[in-house]
Amino acid sequence: MLAGAAAVSALILLYFLKLRRRRLPIASTLLWLRATEDLQANAPFQRLRFSILLLLQLLVVATLAAALARPVLEAQTPTAARVILLIDHSGSMNATDVDAGSRLDAAKAQAGRIVSRLGRRSEPAQLMVVAFARHPQVICSFEHNRRLLLEAIDSIEPTDEIADLDKALALAGVFARRRESATAPAPKVVLISDGGVEEPTEPGGFFLGDGELRFIRVGPDPGEAVNNIGIAAFSARRDYRNPSRLLLFARIVNAGPEPINSTATLRADGEPVAISAIHLPAADDKGPGQTPFSHTLELDRGAVVTISCGGDDDLPGDDTAALLIRPPAAARIALIHPSGGPDPFLSGLLEAVATQRLVKWADTADEDPLLRAAEEFDLVIFDRVPARRWPDVATLSFGVAGTGIGVRAETRPGGKRILSWDRQHPLMRHVSLDGVVFSGFGAFELPSGARPLAIGPDGPVIALVADRRADHVLVGFELAKSNWPVDVSIAVFLQNVLEGLTLPGQRSAAASQPGLQITVGVVPGSRRLAIRGPQNATVDVSGASQATLPTLHRAGLYTVQGALPPMDRIALSMLSDVESDIRTRPSLLVNARQTPAAAVRSAAALELWPALAAAAFGLLLLEWIVYCVRMRG
Repeated sequence: MLAGAAAVSALILLYFLKLRRRRLPIASTLLWLRATEDLQANAPFQRLRFSILLLLQLLVVATLAAALARPVLEAQTPTAARVILLIDHSGSMNATDVDAGSRLDAAKAQAGRIVSRLGRRSEPAQLMVVAFARHPQVICSFEHNRRLLLEAIDSIEPTDEIADLDKALALAGVFARRRESATAPAPKVVLISDGGVEEPTEPGGFFLGDGELRFIRVGPDPGEAVNNIGIAAFSARRDYRNPSRLLLFARIVNAGPEPINSTATLRADGEPVAISAIHLPAADDKGPGQTPFSHTLELDRGAVVTISCGGDDDLPGDDTAALLIRPPAAARIALIHPSGGPDPFLSGLLEAVATQRLVKWADTADEDPLLRAAEEFDLVIFDRVPARRWPDVATLSFGVAGTGIGVRAETRPGGKRILSWDRQHPLMRHVSLDGVVFSGFGAFELPSGARPLAIGPDGPVIALVADRRADHVLVGFELAKSNWPVDVSIAVFLQNVLEGLTLPGQRSAAASQPGLQITVGVVPGSRRLAIRGPQNATVDVSGASQATLPTLHRAGLYTVQGALPPMDRIALSMLSDVESDIRTRPSLLVNARQTPAAAVRSAAALELWPALAAAAFGLLLLEWIVYCVRMRG
């Protein structure tokens, strides 16, 4: 302001001053009127006369002075003494539909602009940087050093993980409650994301324990067309009747506003084995368009099976998914039954699944069958016979409770229905119990750590109990005292149990996602594991029989040198409806209220000096034009 005032004063003073000239007599002054006007205009201490040139020059000087002050149009980012930045670096943030490169690049650039205003009037004095995908990670604690904060933001790497905002807000809430003093306001929480996050676990939306959330959106505007198709699910299982036959299942989604015709290509160990045409409907308000895909492949060996689709879209990371298929193997099952014989339906169903070995034993007073089962079998099934102790292998029980499991008496006799069941658990996948009626059983009284899988009127009737050696599935009612044998869901349930509890006989494979914890067996004598793939790492395992690998954030195929098969190879795929649906979200439900998103352009402070400098140049050009016109006149 002082510089502008000095410049304006100097300019006006120039209009007061004139040069001293020598007086000379002339014959006439008619031809010297303009010179006289100039003389009068430069006379010192003379009344200042209006001049369009002076006005334009004053505007030029004032505009240049304002530009030198570098004014900004303040952002809508919340101001507070401390701010927590939550930066989304999940799979959808790799979409390349923004000018900055990827959405993550745009998010980091926006975070950098917030850091650049650190410490200004009405701006935060300290910032914390948290990057989140499947898990949140503090990149930099509360800091006022801009250089350290910018380095922390720049260090955030892309991932192919899902975005779990519940965990990120829980972490932010913990730090928001740690205030410098009892009277200090809570830090603000600024979320920089495209809004593509997993659904909240609570009906009231996401929960932020303390502080106020500001959501800054990166990516196209909501409703703007996007271009992406991806694989949201991929699994395989071997046919029980013909284990050399592999049944493949996939689900492919389209986030774009128009239907798409594409192809899906299957490969086994890199060699194409099938190419199928697929039609993908357009996305709508309910979600992305999707189509199922299935294929039967003759594969009598282990292999890496991949499926790929799409082409030139904005998110290549979800265009391919991979599975590690193990060689075919059938489960070895021991069926322990009462002296009167096994349940005929259960016995026939087990024989129908073409197991490698099925042995039936009548219950005896000694535990010799259990000891042999622990050594020779993959699964022990107790048919109305209680387990006196849990064996070292997985078990499935019908009509009894195992050792240490209490039973609650039924409150009323007669038929009872199953009220609810855990549809998300792998053992209950595709199992529908709506029509199942049972009698003669109340409910389990489960110990701590046990998981109910199905609930009847009196409590849990199907449960999973895990000990340190194996898992044990309990079905409280007898099959003969229910209509479950006539319902197809019993076959699906038994198939899930065989797949989920018998490792050597496991016939299905589901692709794993990045960000999950992976534990592998170690080859005896190995000192370290070498992980090679999209992400490289080494792990010191001297003397250990098992090791937990570092978190693998990127999708792809990995080899683990020094790990026991089959975990010496790992396949990770994005496989997320939310991440493949790269449409940005207009708002997020937080603390039971909709938090609208602010676009990056409205969230960043707008520097005004370029516009002011351009205006000054324009005024200067106009002043020159006016001067030239007056000189000609």
